This record gives sequence, structure tokens and C-alpha cells, in this order.
Amino acid sequence: MGAAVTWDSIYNCYSSNKSLHFDWFFGYNHMRSFLHSLICELAPQKYTGPPLHLIDLGCGTSDVGLGIYRDSPVPVLMSCVDRSAPAIVAMNNILTKGPPIIPRHPDSCLQFIEGDATDLHGFPSASVSLVLDKGTSDSLLRSSRMEAHRMVKEALRILHPKGKLVQLTDEDPDARLHFLEEAGVGPEVTFQILGDRDDISYYAYIVTPSPCSE
Repeated sequence: MGAAVTWDSIYNCYSSNKSLHFDWFFGYNHMRSFLHSLICELAPQKYTGPPLHLIDLGCGTSDVGLGIYRDSPVPVLMSCVDRSAPAIVAMNNILTKGPPIIPRHPDSCLQFIEGDATDLHGFPSASVSLVLDKGTSDSLLRSSRMEAHRMVKEALRILHPKGKLVQLTDEDPDARLHFLEEAGVGPEVTFQILGDRDDISYYAYIVTPSPCSE
């Protein structure tokens, strides 16, 4: 499932069927409160600073980035990155041709960028507050463990010292914590169960940068 041609085919199919969003695992509404709590942790009450830079790696045509942009009480620059051109075209069409999406905070911005999650050269080091990985590393692991490692390393590189990498996956803690250790993540990892569906548990693994992961 990691091959670009596979995902291009999936997104072209959804686009031709007039389906607006395809979400791996679950969509924005399922985890709205969880994402809101993460953003509130990153921005103290009555935050007046510049927009927090948030990135959804491997966004596809998910509604997560749109939801965060629309609902965040603090200003955000929401960058949604995917290597599938059809996915990025579809999401930009929603922005330019669909009903207007009005952000809760007037300084928030949303952008969809064609790019490689394993090579984030367009993003400076230590510049991002939150990196979301919703099933993207899972997809890469099915084709190349090395690529999945590179994605984690790039995510850690662009995170500022108080930022967070959040992986959303159905992989159990024994397997995922081992993978993160392989990828060079230090001891600063916590996890929680987001919920169950069809007898499958879904987890959020929250990584904060540490000297071990630099």
C-alpha cells in the first residue's frame, strides 16, 4: 500500500465517484476532542503569538487538516502534505470550488502541498509544532521499513523542541514502540487508546523530541 501508483489510483477512483474524503482508520470528527487538546497543550490560554505550524503527513483526501483549520481556537498554519498529485488536486479543488471554509481564528491558513514525507526539505529544522501521521507510517511499513524510519527522522528534524509527533495507528504498543526505538526516537513516548472499531483498537503515540532523537 505504500506505492505511489496505488494511492493515485485510490484517490482518482474516489474523485470520479464524487467522494470528498477518504480516511484511513477514521476521520476528523472521531478525534476532534483529542486533536483540540493537543493544540491547547501547544498554545497556552489566551495565546497571542504567530500561527502554530501543524503538518499532516500523508494527508491524502482526509478531512483532518480541514477540520483543524476550521475549528482551532488559536491561529494555525495547517500544511497537508502528500506525494499523490491526484489527492492534492482534489483537496485544492475543495478549497477553490467548494463552499467557503471559514476558520475559527482569522489568522489561520490552510495549504495542500505535493511532497514526500520521507524528505521534507521544504520545511526548516525545528520549525513545526505538531506533526500528524495518521496511518502514513503504517502504509510505508508495508513496503519499506527504511522509508518509514526516514519519515520519523524527518518529522523529528522539523519539530521544534516543544513540539510533538503524533502517530495514529492500529499497531499495538509492543510493535510500535519497538519501531520508534529502531527509528531513533528517545524515551519520550506516551500512548493512549483512541477507541475501538470492528474489534480493532486504535492508538495515538505521542513523541516529544529529546536529545536521543536529534
